[in-house]
Amino acid sequence: MRNIILALIFLLNILTINAQNEIDALRYSMTDLSGSARYTAMGGAFGALGGEFSSLSSNPAGLGMYQFSELSFTPIINLNSTKSYYSNSTATAYRSNSTVGNFGLVLSTPKNNSDWKRINIGIGWNQLSDFNNSIIIEGVNFNNSIVDKIIELTNGTLTNDLINGNSNTYSQLAWNTYLIDPLYINNELVDGQYVSNFSNNSKIQRKNIRTNGDMSEFVISLGSSFQEKLYVGATLGIPAINFYEYSEYTESENADTANNLRETVLTEEISAYGTGYNFKIGAIYRFTENIKIGAALHTPTFINIEEDYNITMATSFKDSSLSYSMGYRAPFNYDLITPMKAIISASTIFNNIIISGQYELIDYSTAEYFTTGFEMENNTIADIYQRTENIKIGAEINLKTLVLRAGYAKYGSPYVENDFSIENFTYGIGVNNGRYFMDLAYILSQNTNEYSIYSYVNPIKLVNTNHSIVFTLGFRY
Repeated sequence: MRNIILALIFLLNILTINAQNEIDALRYSMTDLSGSARYTAMGGAFGALGGEFSSLSSNPAGLGMYQFSELSFTPIINLNSTKSYYSNSTATAYRSNSTVGNFGLVLSTPKNNSDWKRINIGIGWNQLSDFNNSIIIEGVNFNNSIVDKIIELTNGTLTNDLINGNSNTYSQLAWNTYLIDPLYINNELVDGQYVSNFSNNSKIQRKNIRTNGDMSEFVISLGSSFQEKLYVGATLGIPAINFYEYSEYTESENADTANNLRETVLTEEISAYGTGYNFKIGAIYRFTENIKIGAALHTPTFINIEEDYNITMATSFKDSSLSYSMGYRAPFNYDLITPMKAIISASTIFNNIIISGQYELIDYSTAEYFTTGFEMENNTIADIYQRTENIKIGAEINLKTLVLRAGYAKYGSPYVENDFSIENFTYGIGVNNGRYFMDLAYILSQNTNEYSIYSYVNPIKLVNTNHSIVFTLGFRY
């Protein structure tokens, strides 16, 4: 959920979201704190702990610690709220959804009389990002209109080009719906110059944004243990992207106008589907019975994405007449490489208390489109994104019948000029009798960021809060 909010904060130079740009690259490069209840309750700090299916998407060496076969399943319930601050007005949008954090099967095969104690195989999937979110922005603009931006885009285009449909999508829709008209001075046409049918009065502006979908990863992993000192593992990850966004921008007059224009509504839809692949390798070394360190390396993810884009515009006039136009962009395929990631971690045990920490390094400026015609987008990615760090800390206390957990995770800001980091506070409880286990976790995720409805408007502050309840049921055999 948080990575959809971050994906919206770049200040666009056009009206609204443009398909296949630096925003998409960031959206599919970032991951959430998601997975099993034990994993999330400890902030995802499992790089040196192992024995947890979600860690196959982090440090696959943890697979080598399994001594039994295991089947686990994790449903998640999310409640999200996003509060916007625009022109002395506030609006809050709420959204709830349920999803699957992971489903995993581990097959453990002991190797007797061998330094390599076992060969383990893991198959299943882990959720990486949840895209479900809603935003409402509303307020009164006393200075400008979205039509001012459209006119800026349209000026210089000859009237005949608009009549024949030889213009950019926004200009064409505004022309077809009588949102703009040619400029006349002393009854003489000034070809290539345009005026708005809105007045110069203040405008009521409102934008609703709703996103759905997720990014999940099918994993096939192999892990082993050498003399119970060194644990190694590798994962083939096959991520799948399912993303949908619907936005509706409404602008209406506060008072009567000479042209009787009352309202314009601009809607946009983006649907994206994609699959890719990556490799992860990792190791965990046990220094003593109670101290372990871990390291993992994730290759860049290579993703092929198909995206559909739809846009409509409608205008309403005082006499109830309605002009309507629709634009459609055909499906488009593009290829994206997301950044590689390096992870180091450590854990220790004091009596019945486990403490673990994890440090992740990722450089978002290395994301890259490798489809012809994306040179400008790749340059923007290199300019506005940066290398950043993720910090994860977790603790677990074993009380024999119950296990208590807590964690903290901070995801660094991918932006050079703005600190839009995200904090996660996590808590959990579990029951484990050896043959089965049940875990429950709560995640509180918070971040503040910005959004621009069009480039004439100052960035609008957004405060996002997400509550997640995670439940895992597992069986060993």
